[in-house]
Amino acid sequence: MELAPPGEKASTPIVLPGGARLTVPFTSNFRGDPVDCSDGGNLDLDTSLMFEVGDDEIRDFLDGPGGDRAAIGFIYLTVSFESGRRPGFAELDFTAATTGMSLLFERSASVRRLFTGLAEQVGAVCCLLDKEQHGYQICWTDGTDPADFLPEEGPGGAGRT
Repeated sequence: MELAPPGEKASTPIVLPGGARLTVPFTSNFRGDPVDCSDGGNLDLDTSLMFEVGDDEIRDFLDGPGGDRAAIGFIYLTVSFESGRRPGFAELDFTAATTGMSLLFERSASVRRLFTGLAEQVGAVCCLLDKEQHGYQICWTDGTDPADFLPEEGPGGAGRT
């Protein structure tokens, strides 16, 4: 499935840690200039992804009839090559450009499917979706529902909500 919007021509050459070269279909700071990340650190990218228009949340956000798939605003992607959590792995942090998009990402099953599918394609076991000001939602690539193994109430009153 093609994730870039039709006609999207953005491309940015990148030098990755270790020296490998890659061209990605995104911009960096809204430009396509080469980016050298050979020393690690972070890479900031701007993108737009095509989402399945498969639920009312996306249809309402688009505010009108559309096709089966639609691009929904800009998404900022920060790649952290040295996250400290797992040496040799990168952390990808997708951030919605607006609060409205962020709330859509929190509520839409279509959005969860897309990001969980991306996580699965790169071998991740889960992805975390930011719930605006309410922590994160864990989406497991194997379909596990965290409610199945979280206690009703844990130490200090923490538990499922």
